[in-house]
Amino acid sequence: MPQFYFIPKRLARKAPWLARAVQWLEAMGFRFIFWLMRLLPLERAKQLAGFAFGLVGPHSDKATKAKINLAVAFPDTSEAWREQTMRRIFHSLGYSAAELIKLEQIWEERDARIDFVVHPGARELMQARRPAIFVSAHVGPWQVAPLVTKYYELTINTIYAPESNPVVAELMLELRQFLGEKLVSSEDGLRPLIKELKAGNSINMAMDTRLDSGKLVPFFGRDALTNTSAAGLALRTGAALVVARAERLPAGRYRITVYDPLTSPDPEAPQKEQALALTAQINQYFEEWIREYPDQWICLKRRWPKAHKL
Repeated sequence: MPQFYFIPKRLARKAPWLARAVQWLEAMGFRFIFWLMRLLPLERAKQLAGFAFGLVGPHSDKATKAKINLAVAFPDTSEAWREQTMRRIFHSLGYSAAELIKLEQIWEERDARIDFVVHPGARELMQARRPAIFVSAHVGPWQVAPLVTKYYELTINTIYAPESNPVVAELMLELRQFLGEKLVSSEDGLRPLIKELKAGNSINMAMDTRLDSGKLVPFFGRDALTNTSAAGLALRTGAALVVARAERLPAGRYRITVYDPLTSPDPEAPQKEQALALTAQINQYFEEWIREYPDQWICLKRRWPKAHKL
């Protein structure tokens, strides 16, 4: 069943003719948005996108999922706080959309816009161009974080979820071309990723969303189905496992931080146990970022089991 941005799945199932019409309208809408954003200065584009997403997003079914996630992660907060934070999350999503469209401009102006904070172990790794798996979360300007791998001239593969709308898929691929990334569909499995790592190349992966085939790993004190493939791939291939983060600074600037490679707390343990332990370390990084900027956590899909309701 194709995914749609503006109508619920259940409605698309009941009215296929409406689904086709909406998909065409979505395509035209996204073409217009991309065209407009490219004309505007970066900060104006972010403001406009933030306003638009903030206007529409809180009325979608994703708003409820965001508030449920916030209630689990921040159980001592009020309904009013969660409502306000949810609205800000949609503004942040708009900023991220504009940043993706303007990513090439941000790169071209990197000397004025980006502070690269690279920890010693990560710097040595990237300067030697050894294979690594760079993991991040959908927090803040996560679209900007991969620019650090371009800065160090690494050969990068980025895992992505294919867009169901062919026009949107084409637009997204165009945006990524200048990075020189090879896009690998999340539907292709691990084989192409293992091949790239063994060839000495690296991978970018955002891995904070729920994976139904994942393993239960603690996240904000509660077990959540979590993608452990990054840790598993690192252990299987010998590639480094590196956490990277991007943050928004005042005046249209950014900070990209790359931490030292993670190490297994028990190298003698079975590989599956090590993968769980390493993934738990990654989740701790993500928790820290989300606590710092809860209104920049793009948590629009259910993260924990359905038992929790508002």
